[in-house]
Amino acid sequence: MWILIYLFIIWSSLRTLVAAIGSTVTVRNDVNETVSALVWPTMSPQMTVAFRSQRDVMGNLTIDQLPYVGLNLRRVLLNNETNMVNEGNNTRLLALFKSMLSSEANVFVLDLKQYNNDLIVADTTLSFGDVLAALQSFIFSTQNNLYANVLVLLLNISAPVLDNSYQNQTLNTTSILDKNLGSSFIYKPTDLQNDRAKNNTWNIYGKSSIDGWPTLGSVLYEQKKRLVIGELTNSFNETTAPYIFPHDVFHYEQGNVTLDCPSTVEGLTNLSSIHWRFLDSQFNSVDIKEYISCGISPIISNPAYVNNVTQLADIVHEGSVWSWDSNQPSVTQSTSKSGGSSGTLEAYNCVLLYYFANNETVTWRVDNCYDSNVGLCRYENMAFRWLVRSNKATYFDFDSYQGSKCPDQYTFNIPRTPLEQRSLISYLRNASFPDTQIWIDLNSISVSNCWVSGGPYASCPYEKVISRRNFVTMMVPASVCSFALLCIVVYLSVLRVPIYDNRKNWRRVINKISKSELEGVPS
Repeated sequence: MWILIYLFIIWSSLRTLVAAIGSTVTVRNDVNETVSALVWPTMSPQMTVAFRSQRDVMGNLTIDQLPYVGLNLRRVLLNNETNMVNEGNNTRLLALFKSMLSSEANVFVLDLKQYNNDLIVADTTLSFGDVLAALQSFIFSTQNNLYANVLVLLLNISAPVLDNSYQNQTLNTTSILDKNLGSSFIYKPTDLQNDRAKNNTWNIYGKSSIDGWPTLGSVLYEQKKRLVIGELTNSFNETTAPYIFPHDVFHYEQGNVTLDCPSTVEGLTNLSSIHWRFLDSQFNSVDIKEYISCGISPIISNPAYVNNVTQLADIVHEGSVWSWDSNQPSVTQSTSKSGGSSGTLEAYNCVLLYYFANNETVTWRVDNCYDSNVGLCRYENMAFRWLVRSNKATYFDFDSYQGSKCPDQYTFNIPRTPLEQRSLISYLRNASFPDTQIWIDLNSISVSNCWVSGGPYASCPYEKVISRRNFVTMMVPASVCSFALLCIVVYLSVLRVPIYDNRKNWRRVINKISKSELEGVPS
């Protein structure tokens, strides 16, 4: 038995050692990479990485300042025209909603009407509880650091037929939410009050503020909340709906709005002082990017229908990916190698921001960390004050242990939102920069396709990597000790030892004495 155990130990150690010699060993913390393939087009693996990297870059921003892209479900599914009273249509609506949750859309406007002591989706017989159950299922399946994101559900409540005060008293929204979703996932008004009391809310300058909001990282990873629910009408109050934020918390506009986008630091700062900036309107693939870049979160209400709603997926995609170029980030390997006959080193694990002066646009692309380029610096905690350092360096040298190329009070940085990126474009335009390639603080050096900020030595929060050399150094002593133990066991099993021989001799003597004794009772 012991021989089999030690043989298994040796076999496991040697097998792992061989694997380490052949390639770098990667241990995943999160392995759930399955995304349901439903009606709405699912994100490609590359798109998933791009979307995740944007979320991670925004981890220290407050949730009210994030760029959201939403869908007005009544407009894009029902078109305000057809009364969807067919149960088969209810099933299709739920299936489509579930697939939308797996897309880039993260805000949903839902029209509800009161029916007795319950809520149902307007123009259907679909209950609000069924929609919440679909939300719960999605949240359960994505409750990990890889896929978690903040969702916003905005409710339009139709006026009840009966007396309004009576309806408000009898409609128990708390019970509906608890039963079908669970309050643990909801970021509630009381949570905001507690965060403000603990000085865990912040303003746009990165300073604690009594009227601020918590950061995305705090909500997702510390409090493990996933959903913010708000009312756009005025049917509820703090007593009747304690889990739901009132309408005056959100800056919500509908229809065509003239876009007046500021370009100065002062104007951008004033715009950022407005919480939760939504525009519910019709968009196309071009203008949605303009609104996003001006700090407006678009809610798409293009008339569609349940059968052809997926045509809106491209518009959602254009609004959601505000950073990366098309077909980016490219699939990379976090290894350094010699670049052919030139002998130059290559590691395509760092990100350059490309600025095009002719049309004043920027985009992100993966490039060689060993190339020399200028780098981007931000002034302290000011979101919209930038400096492009003119002295060129590799990505590794721009912000290293020896010091940063950025001057005092500046840090190597990255535009974290579309609005910050727009302020960077204004800076580059006013400084008359030509077409320029600029290092930004984003890399996948530690783990391939895990894009992190914090300089060349930032670690990936999802995967831990053990280098080949360190892993071999760690495993060789264990393998040698296991082999030595196996030899000892074999030796003890095959050869006689003095203790064993002496025990056998004593047993023989005792047997002889026993035979010489008389049996029975002495007289």
